[in-house]
Amino acid sequence: MIRVGVFSDSHGDQEALDVLLDKMGYIDAACFLGDVARDAAYLEDRLSSMPNHPPLYAVRGNNDYYSSCTLPWERIEEIGGVRIYMTHGHRLISLMNLAYKAQENEATVALFGHTHAALCETAGGVLLINPGSAGNYCRGGRARASVLEINRGQCRVLNVTT
Repeated sequence: MIRVGVFSDSHGDQEALDVLLDKMGYIDAACFLGDVARDAAYLEDRLSSMPNHPPLYAVRGNNDYYSSCTLPWERIEEIGGVRIYMTHGHRLISLMNLAYKAQENEATVALFGHTHAALCETAGGVLLINPGSAGNYCRGGRARASVLEINRGQCRVLNVTT
């Protein structure tokens, strides 16, 4: 089984990122879905200090427009045999747009953020996952993230909160 930590919209709350990462336990990789890019760099440093050195796959968000970060706006990764489309989500009109974009890229999972609201549902045969806001300052004070468990091509999503 592969365990992937999924984070988005931390907005500078690196203390919350620490708590969420610790609560996740062992992970094989992590995805950061934007807002703000310096938090992706912070996560990458944290991951590099872990015994298994999990890789970080990150995209930039709408609050990263004017930053000097070089993160892409979207990316495709294959993790545990599952093709994953990643974006922040601010450029998409609807969940069906997200599902279509994932389908165009032959992905069966789409990770996105932006709304700060956790979501896990299927549209057009694509598993859509928004982990919610990984910052305690957003949406009422509880930071959220997700763990995507991949086992022989099957996916399960676990919610993690501070």
